[in-house]
Amino acid sequence: MKFRIIFLKKKYIYFFILLLIFISAVIIFIVSRSSSPSFNTISNNKKIKADFNGDGKDDILSIVRNENKYSMKVMIGDKSFNFQTDRNSPTIESYSPYWPIRVILMDVSRNKIPEIFVQGSIANKPVQRVFTFNNNKFDNIFSNYNNILGFIDCKNNKTPKVISGKLQGDSMTLSNYIFLNYKFKNYNYESDSTFMGKDTICAFIKLIQGLPQSESYKPKDIFYSSISSENMSLIGNMSGENNSYVFQDALFMETKCDTNGNTSELSWTLNFKAISNTDTNIVKNYTLNLALIPDKSSEKKYHFKIASMYKAK
Repeated sequence: MKFRIIFLKKKYIYFFILLLIFISAVIIFIVSRSSSPSFNTISNNKKIKADFNGDGKDDILSIVRNENKYSMKVMIGDKSFNFQTDRNSPTIESYSPYWPIRVILMDVSRNKIPEIFVQGSIANKPVQRVFTFNNNKFDNIFSNYNNILGFIDCKNNKTPKVISGKLQGDSMTLSNYIFLNYKFKNYNYESDSTFMGKDTICAFIKLIQGLPQSESYKPKDIFYSSISSENMSLIGNMSGENNSYVFQDALFMETKCDTNGNTSELSWTLNFKAISNTDTNIVKNYTLNLALIPDKSSEKKYHFKIASMYKAK
């Protein structure tokens, strides 16, 4: 009888061991999902809190405008860290009333410390910069004059990737990077014209830059069938304002992925300079936010279609 009781206890012990292993695996999976990169943007003269040195405490990132120049600093405890570019300049970007600065915090290294991506302009030319905290300072590890910045594989368990590219004329060229040993490493990635909706975005930008004349010829294939008439009225409203629109820069990222890690929703943010056709001294910024979703019936062209769009306030 005693032997039988001990045998049953061993069976339960094995059962609980297997149960604990299963629970641990589930916890690890959830933690890895929750540790996917965070995404925040800030604009002129604002501050954001985040842990920039990995001590578990919030620090403060500030953008400081001095006349027509922007500088940046981070307060960690009672110590201030000033930023300098790779050319030892404290000027990170230029101030422009029609070209806002954008700062994105993204933990592409997945070490719990976000990298700092800056997108804006200097002397009316697009500029991208990336800063990371290393050896008790913020290094400018990446700079270029591209006008497209994107993030993929940030909502799944794959290695996060950074996309940097340029829109010139009607075509968009993109380069792909992963973060490795505090550097960005370029890697080859097979992508077609539908990659992250770039063919749709190129057609949309061409439409906006052609307003008001292009309104009657807008390509219907780039819009999802269920897009609301209220969303579509954005194009008519922009056309009615009688401006000439010039593309400046864009930011995109995946917002949703399916169970296989494939993109099921994209967000694109597009910046345009709007010059009044009646008074060229009137120049404004138009920031448009677009959501794109895949259309399974359209694989070779305009696979990602615009499901919603609105002008940011």
